[in-house]
Amino acid sequence: MDKRNELDTLIKKEFDELYSEFDNEKRKYINPKSINNIIFHLIENPTPNPKRNLKLQELGEIRMKKKLLEYFKAIRNTELDMKSGADLYFRYFDKIGSFMSEYYDFSGNGGKNFLIPILIVLTIGIIIDTVLFLFNWVNYPLFSILFFTLWITRRIIKFSSKRQYGLFY
Repeated sequence: MDKRNELDTLIKKEFDELYSEFDNEKRKYINPKSINNIIFHLIENPTPNPKRNLKLQELGEIRMKKKLLEYFKAIRNTELDMKSGADLYFRYFDKIGSFMSEYYDFSGNGGKNFLIPILIVLTIGIIIDTVLFLFNWVNYPLFSILFFTLWITRRIIKFSSKRQYGLFY
């Protein structure tokens, strides 16, 4: 068994053990869906990004796997609650998510944090619709509906392809 397979097996084993140690209330603080999505793409189905340097991606994957193990170790050494879970997320997991966004087209809006993106999308649509309405080019909110539909479609695609991560997701 080569070094990469050992690391992959260790990550899966550590996550399974860690997940089984916590009750349902504390499990959400370790971002289980995010970790499962990352394990799915980083370990079970790694695909090279044709737009990126393959060697850099391979090195980055090894670094992110080690970062996941550091994250698991930090969780074990922390009294887990909402505040400490968020702190660990931003200290460790955010870097992993950035890598996954860059190389695996992940989106960082997983979980319950959807109000702010919806407000941004709708605000842009409303501004465009207002300008168009003022010039009598349209009589109904065309862009607000379009942007909202695009946002929902994108979110569904990311969710179904397991390409989301987020705080407490």
